[in-house]
Amino acid sequence: MSDRTINSVADSARRLLPINHDSGAQKRVRTSMRDHTVRLGASALSPIDAGALWEYGTDRSRGRHAHGFTFLADWIGAAPSLDTEEATELSTLFHRLLSEWDERFDLHRESAPEMAFHDETTAQRLLGVVGVLDRFALTEEQQDYFRDFAQRTAAILVEPDFYGGVNNHGMFQDLALIAWSSIVSPTGNELGDDAWDLAARRLHTYFSACFTAEGVHVENTPTYHVMVARYLPILADVFAEAGSPEAELYRKLLPGAADYAVHCITPEALYPPVSDTHRRRLDSSANLETFTDGEFEYAATGGARGTQPTVRTRVFPNSGYALTRSAWGDPDATFVHFACAYNADYHKHSDEQSIYLRSGGRDLLCEAGPYGYNWRDPFTTYAYSSAAHNSLVVGGKGLPRTEPENKRSADSLPLNELDVRLARDDLLDATGTTRRYKGRVWKRSLRVAHGRSASDSLLTITDTVGSTVGPENLTFIWHIGCGLRIALRSNGAEVFDRAEKVMEIEFHATAPMTLRVVEGAEEPSIQGWKFPDFGQRVASPVILVDIRAEDLTLTTEVRLSDFAWDSVDAVTGDDHSDSFEDLTVNGQTVTTWSSPGSSDRSVLILSEYSSEAERERLVAALAKSNHTVEYFADIAALIGGTAEVAHKDSTAASDFVPAREAAIDQIAQVVVEYIHSQASSGIQVTVATVGLGFGPGVIAALESGTPLISLNPVLPTSETDPVAARFDDRFTQLIAEHPTADIEILSSGDSAGELKRSLRVLGSRTRTYPRLQKLLRADLEDGFSGVLVNALDVRGGDALKFLALYDRLAREFVLEIPDAAGAEVSVRVFRGREQVHAMPYAPGPSHHVAYVGEVGPHRLRVHIRGPQFSEPIVFTTTPLRVR
Repeated sequence: MSDRTINSVADSARRLLPINHDSGAQKRVRTSMRDHTVRLGASALSPIDAGALWEYGTDRSRGRHAHGFTFLADWIGAAPSLDTEEATELSTLFHRLLSEWDERFDLHRESAPEMAFHDETTAQRLLGVVGVLDRFALTEEQQDYFRDFAQRTAAILVEPDFYGGVNNHGMFQDLALIAWSSIVSPTGNELGDDAWDLAARRLHTYFSACFTAEGVHVENTPTYHVMVARYLPILADVFAEAGSPEAELYRKLLPGAADYAVHCITPEALYPPVSDTHRRRLDSSANLETFTDGEFEYAATGGARGTQPTVRTRVFPNSGYALTRSAWGDPDATFVHFACAYNADYHKHSDEQSIYLRSGGRDLLCEAGPYGYNWRDPFTTYAYSSAAHNSLVVGGKGLPRTEPENKRSADSLPLNELDVRLARDDLLDATGTTRRYKGRVWKRSLRVAHGRSASDSLLTITDTVGSTVGPENLTFIWHIGCGLRIALRSNGAEVFDRAEKVMEIEFHATAPMTLRVVEGAEEPSIQGWKFPDFGQRVASPVILVDIRAEDLTLTTEVRLSDFAWDSVDAVTGDDHSDSFEDLTVNGQTVTTWSSPGSSDRSVLILSEYSSEAERERLVAALAKSNHTVEYFADIAALIGGTAEVAHKDSTAASDFVPAREAAIDQIAQVVVEYIHSQASSGIQVTVATVGLGFGPGVIAALESGTPLISLNPVLPTSETDPVAARFDDRFTQLIAEHPTADIEILSSGDSAGELKRSLRVLGSRTRTYPRLQKLLRADLEDGFSGVLVNALDVRGGDALKFLALYDRLAREFVLEIPDAAGAEVSVRVFRGREQVHAMPYAPGPSHHVAYVGEVGPHRLRVHIRGPQFSEPIVFTTTPLRVR
């Protein structure tokens, strides 16, 4: 006989309550009290006055958060740390909100909107009210009202017809009853006793069925697996403290659940976007308190903490999953997730035989991901469909999400099954079979062979389709990672990230096939989309392999290196265009250099340097990108002499002024014409200048409305030059005529004087970076090409703005991320494929990463998390040279 009223039971049950302990909870609570708004979900804000909070239209997710009072997690977490006045205000505000909800809906249950008395939403509401009773400073009147409300809600949850069933909704109902009956309901309360006993029985039934024999949660989603597994140690403690034998069940389930939770984590320390997975950071205190052996912490922190798992390939054949990776602790490792599962209807997608591949820090073969739960939205329907996964469509139709119960009887062959032939660290060989297609059996064999490095991994996929109903149109679907570019061949495709080839995928079939690429389509059907988070969508390429056949064998080889094909449209830095051939200024031939690109962005660099070595340094990263580069060398000579001559404080310098002004105007005109010609072709140009290239560059940029990025700008006359004021006034007037000009200056310490003068001329709207003024000119020039690549990517909406350089004097990497204010940033330093240093998460947009390692090129792998981002941001810089 268990006793729910023991104090230690209540102490254990408090871990069931929704309590947000993060540092932002207090701030969000104060915002709620000040603005009368609450946060619904990860970021959406809702007003709470005049009943606006309870309106949700067709957005069931919003309705769940509003009627479930999920925002109370912040309020309950922050309440004990508020001062007396704030605590009183918060209690009063919640009393008003709950009373309003009660008056609107409790007496009108039959006519209330769906989410007001949704099975799981009602459970969340009770958990929140129990948390308020346990942690808020309440008046006696408030306590009595909240206790009465909680008892009325518990009475609803014990109604047999209200039970959500043997699923996670029913689980939350019973967790709420356990929390209420042990923390709030007094000894001798009949409903409290009945609720405890009922919840204990139903939880035993649920947990006996909700994990497979291998420890995988049956609701088809890694995040739901972790969410449910979180309650295993809590319930073990609750029932142990109550003296109940139920505790043993939960203890036995935990090891298997931990195994799947660990091995499903990708190299970017997130779960793959399969089924209804929410891609959120995994190293939360709740998760680490659930899985305590160190392996989960290692996987969830990308190897920064914890204990490295001992195996790299893990299979769960009875559950329908096979997982393998080339390495642990390497963000660029190859990771493969293979699913042939049908363990329950809940959160089931039509994702039979889908393969997810990540390597080199990129999703190469991915899935659309979940879009939400509003079935009226066609994008939600698409997200659940076969079309949104790396699967098969027959006759233009995918599989239904679920099957009737009679098709899944124990007497018939399983609808889906997974057979594993080999599962070693360096080799996975598994075959999935699905019998869900009417009149067809589809087998997909996957062989993954890892090599010494991530890019050595090789995937061989063999699809066989056997039919008893004749030939049909078969379409095999391959979702390619967002932002990657596809070059189709007759029997495959090359996949590029900018100019770098990252994958080849080659097909060989026993029947004729055709290949096509779809991206961002809504007609005649939705295809080619990726959903970074619920309700968000971006176009993403999909390869469709169309074959008409009865019986078919299709072999697909996925290569990450040792490519078989010459790139059909790869970009090289050695192919020079002749767009400026025979260009002369002041009778001098202009030295130009070009690197063609395939993107819709271009940079034109006006440099005072004449040497080829300087040019190679300034375009190093650009030449490897997919952006077009036009480089004008030796601007100093073109405008009337070297930089030294231009800065001489002498009459001789003034003699150069008329020719110099004409040359500046001529160069600026050439640049403006180039910008206009590119614009007519849909190409956006950014102007960049080095030193004395600033004069013609700023004129051209302002007159054409083009962004300007200037490295150590030098005005074309010295301050003591008799005509200096004329130039300065001209630039100032241009700025006044273009108040929205986009100008950015990077200046090293030895150019402080020129920077001050440039800012006087250009005004305060010009962006500068004071930290860079401590760098040597050479260090700034080393990183300038990478800065330009990022600027072009940002302009195309492909990247987050950042500056990354190495300061040899301070022996540290300098990282500036303007949009990371209020966020946390972590940095890992790589030399080649080896991680040589790491900086843990630290707040703010500016970071200095001390590094005294070997000289040579390095890359920074940057991770950003914060409330302004729907999911963590991860990117890798271009090479930074340590000297």
